[in-house]
Amino acid sequence: MAKAVRNSKKRGVTGVTSVTTRNGAAFSGNTTSSQGVTGVTSLETVKQAEADKNPFPPATERDCYRVYDNWCGPKSKWPPGVYWHYMSKGTKEEPPAPVDVRLCGPLRVTATARNKQGREFGQVLEFVDKLKHSKRWNMPSKLLAGRGDDLLRELFDSGLDICYKQRSRIAEYISEQRPKATVWTASACGWFDGVFVLPNQVIGDNAESVMYQCDSAKALDAYTQAGSLDDWQSHVARYCPGNPLLVLAVSQAFSGALLEKCSVDGIGVHIFGESSKGKTSGMLLAGSVWGEPKRFNRSWTATANGLESAATGVNDGLLCLDEMSKAAADEVSNSLYMLANGIGKQRATATGSARALNTWRVSVLSNGEESIEAHLLKAGIIAKAGELVRFLQLPIFGNYGAFNDLHGVESGRAFSTLLAQNSARYYGTAGIAYLEKLTRDKRDFAGYLSQFVAVIEKQDGALSPQEGRAARAFALIGMAGELATEYGITGWLERTAMDAALQCFKQWRNHRGKGELEPKQLVDTVRHYVELYGDARFTSTTDDTRLNGERSGYWREVDSVRQWLFSTAGFKKAIGNADSKQAARLLTAQGVLIPGRSKTVTQVKHSGGTSWFYVIQFNSDAE
Repeated sequence: MAKAVRNSKKRGVTGVTSVTTRNGAAFSGNTTSSQGVTGVTSLETVKQAEADKNPFPPATERDCYRVYDNWCGPKSKWPPGVYWHYMSKGTKEEPPAPVDVRLCGPLRVTATARNKQGREFGQVLEFVDKLKHSKRWNMPSKLLAGRGDDLLRELFDSGLDICYKQRSRIAEYISEQRPKATVWTASACGWFDGVFVLPNQVIGDNAESVMYQCDSAKALDAYTQAGSLDDWQSHVARYCPGNPLLVLAVSQAFSGALLEKCSVDGIGVHIFGESSKGKTSGMLLAGSVWGEPKRFNRSWTATANGLESAATGVNDGLLCLDEMSKAAADEVSNSLYMLANGIGKQRATATGSARALNTWRVSVLSNGEESIEAHLLKAGIIAKAGELVRFLQLPIFGNYGAFNDLHGVESGRAFSTLLAQNSARYYGTAGIAYLEKLTRDKRDFAGYLSQFVAVIEKQDGALSPQEGRAARAFALIGMAGELATEYGITGWLERTAMDAALQCFKQWRNHRGKGELEPKQLVDTVRHYVELYGDARFTSTTDDTRLNGERSGYWREVDSVRQWLFSTAGFKKAIGNADSKQAARLLTAQGVLIPGRSKTVTQVKHSGGTSWFYVIQFNSDAE
């Protein structure tokens, strides 16, 4: 319907004052004459004088939209904003006349955005809200579909001064703009062509060429700031040295931005121990690196879909998950691999085709009152070695719960309260300052990480493959903390972060035990089966009593040590989903399965005759 769309040349945006009259009304009338202009000596001077008084377009240039930053129209009595200028149809009695309609406050479309695949188009909107705050939003073009209600909802929520009766024309105005500038669209936070994208800003060289795109403008407020970097150093970071768990937590907050550079899919650390021992304090300090801690501290009680959304929202960053103990064990089990591997569920569109998978790289900091194994076991779920090597478990250690050094505060509780108060007052500046340096640091970080891994290997000697993977994760966290110190972010002494990572690796290894985890888990699984069903599914080889339920085998005493004789069927039930040949090999290597002369099974006489059995004897029973 519009013949042309013309934006006035962008000028400095001035504050919009309160409007009580003519706001959104339509006015018509002929262009003002030259009355009031004196000393006119030429027609050009008259036209210029009239244009100065009334910058609205002449009849020949209507129908169009225009934006005015200052009071405008005849005698500058019209408030700033977006206007629709057109000519009335006219009647027999009245000729067509110019009509000027205000739609909203000044709102410009300054660029067209799209992703690398030529999709996810958007329009970059710039405006000033009712409180005179400048706003910039990469609006997805899909919000223009239908009547544009979703678009209006977001603009109302963002504080744009909208003339209510003319609201329906705003979507049309936006859709008809053709800005010359183009930018890339990033639909997730994190690295993009060498710059780091956050919801409310892009950091790095050529940052102006990329913009974050989201359906809701609310996401632009996620990474907020309060206080200065000096404030954060003085009131938050300074309390970490002397407390390895606090140093580790804050260092881990910086580690997410290094995952891609070091070719690491993700990191997970689960800190567990009794309630009110300082576990949440470290999480609050870690969250304060990027913004208001409460915004970054999520709950394990969210569904797997909710956690997927949360992880996507902090890609290449930090995800804090509080109180695993309150979440359903089966939900936790489903989420562990998903979060660590960085791939969401496959979903279908309304037409049945596959949607694009959500992917992410995150550093996850978790806590709870119980270990992961203990929590999953409540639902009868045996934690897999793969889960436990992706989520590294640390029992709290320290003289005061999770703390060693209270920095002069009278008690652990008072120290925890102080940390919570300070992290709620000073936040968000450290992460931005860190990215400003990191995006311009051209080092080979993958090679640099190997130097930190070597420090752990030198301290702890030869590591198994699973221990090596854990060492790489702790080394990356330590390296992140050391980089933040080198960049002048933390205010810590050199080696503070890496020494904390070394201490925590040692605590992790002491809790878990040395070597690979699968054999230990398999032994625990079989032992658990015996503890549950020993009296119900086993009888002595000399007892001819018939069991009422199912039988898994027999037991016998050899040199005062009990041996459990598993039938083939009983052995398969005891080892769960494990392969029986591999399980027999691992149990033999652990000294738990006593093989026969040439087979993993042994022929044994019992009350019912002679059969082949897997002979299980737990090492602790022989001591």
